[in-house]
Amino acid sequence: YTTLFRSGIIVHKLASTLFLVLALIHVFLYRKRLDYKYILIIVLTILSFVLGILGLIMVEHPIILLLHRTVSIVLIILLAIHIYKFHRRLAVA
Repeated sequence: YTTLFRSGIIVHKLASTLFLVLALIHVFLYRKRLDYKYILIIVLTILSFVLGILGLIMVEHPIILLLHRTVSIVLIILLAIHIYKFHRRLAVA
């Protein structure tokens, strides 16, 4: 691995850790309105985080990183829908 590649992995893991912490804080603050959609988003966030760490540890199993990428893409789509609904609700209010 080159130094640039390794530093990219470190930055990605730090960013994902920060995102996980912020997502958990967000869920904790708005827990009174949790339904299955919000639970799905937080479970997928934790799953993506765990799969990313396992993908770094078990390099010989590329299926783990494929699952990490797939879950992450689904998570991005769900978060975009979540943010859109929130902003639309603010505009109506």
